[in-house]
Amino acid sequence: MADLIPLAPGDVHVWLTTPESITDPALLASYAGWMNADETARHARFLFDRHRHQFLVARALVRSTLSRYAAVERPDWRFVKNQWGRPDIDPEHGLGDLRFNLSHTDGLVAVAVARGPELGVDVEDTWRRSHTDQIAEHFFAPAEVQALRALPADRQHGRFFELWTLKEAYIKARGMGLAISLHAFAYALDDAAIGLTIDPSLGDDASGWQLFLHAPTERHKLALAVRDPGGTPAQLQMRWVVPGP
Repeated sequence: MADLIPLAPGDVHVWLTTPESITDPALLASYAGWMNADETARHARFLFDRHRHQFLVARALVRSTLSRYAAVERPDWRFVKNQWGRPDIDPEHGLGDLRFNLSHTDGLVAVAVARGPELGVDVEDTWRRSHTDQIAEHFFAPAEVQALRALPADRQHGRFFELWTLKEAYIKARGMGLAISLHAFAYALDDAAIGLTIDPSLGDDASGWQLFLHAPTERHKLALAVRDPGGTPAQLQMRWVVPGP
């Protein structure tokens, strides 16, 4: 196994790959061999080849990424789920505060890794066909909808996906998914800052979060939410990779 990558408290590493560019049969066979029985069964249930392929590459990226930070072989990783279904590293690995979060969409898979803090990552394909107006009205907080509608029409599509990825990143970081109402927290975006307000019902402090927005490709938006590691700015690194055997 290659030398492990150091990951200090406050470091956040995001690993990216493009599923459609990975077509080598031998490499894909390796990926399939890394999956456990549950992952193999989930893989087989996808109806469409592109979704099956995306899932395979995503699971390979998780396993190969984690093996960069801990002396665990790719097929040997075990995972547990919390009560809302978020996967985490099995505590029996004895790796303490090592955390990861996964997101994938057409054309992009991302895995974020950190020590200690809660973190969530979300990626979205802005080229997909979707009724963004209806989604915003249904899922965004009123202040977000109002700010979105106030923008020039040609900026609303991009802003919608910025807000959507940020909202997904937060609920994923909390580990509760849609058990958290998307109306109970709101973002205010400008060119210099990402503002966050959280309803007291969620029992959380908005000042405890660091938030990041990126456009890793012309097509995609990426958002990251990280629980503030003691007031120190998160040190973010992003890397492109092809998961290796």
